Amino acid sequence: MTNKLIWFCAICLLISNQTIAQISTLNKAVEIINRYRNVSYSQVERQKNPFSGDWISFNVKSSVSRISENDKSELYVMLESRGYKYIYNGSTRIDLDLNNKTYELKQGTGDEPYKTPYYWAQFIQTKLATSPEKIKSKPDTIINNVACFHIKVVMTDSASSKEIYDLCLNKTTYLPVYIKQYLQGNFGKGDMTSNDIALMVNESSYTDYSVNAQNFIDVKNLTIPTNFHTEKKVAMITTGNSAPDWELHDLQGNIVTNAQLKGKVTLIDFSFNACAACMLSIPTLKKLHEKYKGSDVNIMTVNTSDTKQSVIAFTKKNDINYTVLLNGSKVAKSFQISAYPSFYLIDKNGMIAATFEGYSKDLENELIKKMDDLK
Repeated sequence: MTNKLIWFCAICLLISNQTIAQISTLNKAVEIINRYRNVSYSQVERQKNPFSGDWISFNVKSSVSRISENDKSELYVMLESRGYKYIYNGSTRIDLDLNNKTYELKQGTGDEPYKTPYYWAQFIQTKLATSPEKIKSKPDTIINNVACFHIKVVMTDSASSKEIYDLCLNKTTYLPVYIKQYLQGNFGKGDMTSNDIALMVNESSYTDYSVNAQNFIDVKNLTIPTNFHTEKKVAMITTGNSAPDWELHDLQGNIVTNAQLKGKVTLIDFSFNACAACMLSIPTLKKLHEKYKGSDVNIMTVNTSDTKQSVIAFTKKNDINYTVLLNGSKVAKSFQISAYPSFYLIDKNGMIAATFEGYSKDLENELIKKMDDLK
């Protein structure tokens, strides 16, 4: 046997042993996580806005358990630092808005708003069964003074499409310590898809674990607090009524008011940066701006929730050349906005001529027809 052949065989044996060790580690992680009866922990979520590129960060405190030994479905309570609480009691998901004391019920859905250790155990188990070749062991690492296994799952990785996961698991408990997700591709909503590519990055850091607590919260008996009420969907203001008075600043710091727009036809778009359907509407708004530029028709967006710095970055990234107004949450409330994007077409006398809730493929033609009638 030649030296080259010996080296080749040795390398193949090494790779084979590494693969076996990797599969063994992951199977053990799945087994141990699924053995925990309940888990409580703190979580820091960092999310990169795929449309503006800026990051948001918030905290989540979660308590999660299995329904029973035989039923591996999850029960959970998740308290988010932005003022939301999510409960799944085995039959109903209860979403609580703690700021406005409202709730929404979702029957028969146990989907977690934030990924739990049980979720990641199922993720690993599924990938081992369906795509083991996509799983790669990386060198062990230390995160927040915790020694971790590092596993990388690369489902797709190209210029137009990415689905990549970095999983760092505690070498002692096998619980997640840090998860990073890269998701890239064409974004859309419903049957509408953009030609643009968006990259979303999520980072989840897990700390303060408690497992198999004897006095674990009784999630099955959690209900809606007595002082909460259902969030009522408010209809947009009907046509023929006067548009509300408002005053906002544009990106240059200028004050813009509804009174300044009298004598002009005005299309007002209510949106925010992270809204996928709002992104789909931007090409239509840009076309309308170009079509009616220099005429007595105004196109403008009221951003309801993003910072000035974020909105400026967003407008530059997406080449938005029409007027964008800031801090529009109160104005959106006065216009009775409950879905995004929403559009009001205001005539020259300040009266509401048409309303459109949500984006559709026909929106551009419908707006042009209405605008031309009002000019």
